[in-house]
Amino acid sequence: MLIGVFSDVHDHLDNLHKALEIFRERGVESLIFCGDFCSPIPSRVAAEGFKGDVHCVFGNGDGDRFAMLNAANTQYPNLKLHGEYAELEFEGAKVAITHYPFYASALARTGDYQAVFSGHTHESHHKKINDCLWLSPGDVMGWKGVATCAIYDTAANVAEIVTIT
Repeated sequence: MLIGVFSDVHDHLDNLHKALEIFRERGVESLIFCGDFCSPIPSRVAAEGFKGDVHCVFGNGDGDRFAMLNAANTQYPNLKLHGEYAELEFEGAKVAITHYPFYASALARTGDYQAVFSGHTHESHHKKINDCLWLSPGDVMGWKGVATCAIYDTAANVAEIVTIT
């Protein structure tokens, strides 16, 4: 199963639309968002622009969480807001999601997950900690020069960082 992973939109809607297009073109079935939409608008754009589930955790830059929760509960059943941390399973692949790398590296070291996803640093990386893949997709915003997202393959337990252009 292919899962799109993205983080740190910071209200950059143009790049978010481009990331969603990448995910649709690549046959991604579900999305994981690692925090920092900032305003509620990008959460709605993601839910409207992607037919599958959009699993989200909150970051330090998500201001109006009530508006996001209200939208998820009333308008967008595919928008799954999990709070500050999520533990999910996709076709037997157990994954964890958090905004913060400190917690992600600790979760990866437990051996409980096939993959752990985080954001916050605006830098992409993926590395193995024992058998667990720890992935930061970078940022949709492009704050440090290049906007990126990632595609995670649950069967192979590998991820590809994709430049948003």
